[in-house]
Amino acid sequence: MGKKACMSMNDPHERPPDPVRDEALFNRLLHKTRKVADNALDRLRGLGSELPSGTVEQVERLHENPTHERRKAARLSDSSIPVAVKRAEPVDAPDEAAVKDHCPTGLAVRLPCAAGEGTVLRILLPPELGGSGWVSVVVKYCRREGTAWVAGCELLVDQPPI
Repeated sequence: MGKKACMSMNDPHERPPDPVRDEALFNRLLHKTRKVADNALDRLRGLGSELPSGTVEQVERLHENPTHERRKAARLSDSSIPVAVKRAEPVDAPDEAAVKDHCPTGLAVRLPCAAGEGTVLRILLPPELGGSGWVSVVVKYCRREGTAWVAGCELLVDQPPI
């Protein structure tokens, strides 16, 4: 094996990697990719009136700074659809809650009290979200919003998308 590696180093037809040429190729590819993304965003802006409110703005934010966005998909605003929520561990009664927005892999839920990061919640999805039963989610963040709390939740791996 060592002999073959030695021989390939001496092969006149094999060129060693050229960092300058590879970087130029990468930059050309990146430039073309940005042009395609810009064109797609322009077309999306043209469809803005046909999309749920806030969709174009979310895509624009993601386009401007993709590393800043934690979400894996655009969230679609919901008009405070009431849902039943309960903690995964046994409790006496479900909390009063409403879905604020959702995406295929998660949702934001307005809660009457804070839920700690990492808390597993069970949410009864309403028919408006294609719900047919309870789903399990994990709280990724929770912040105060007025007199309520908004918990950003991600579906657990074994859950169907919303």
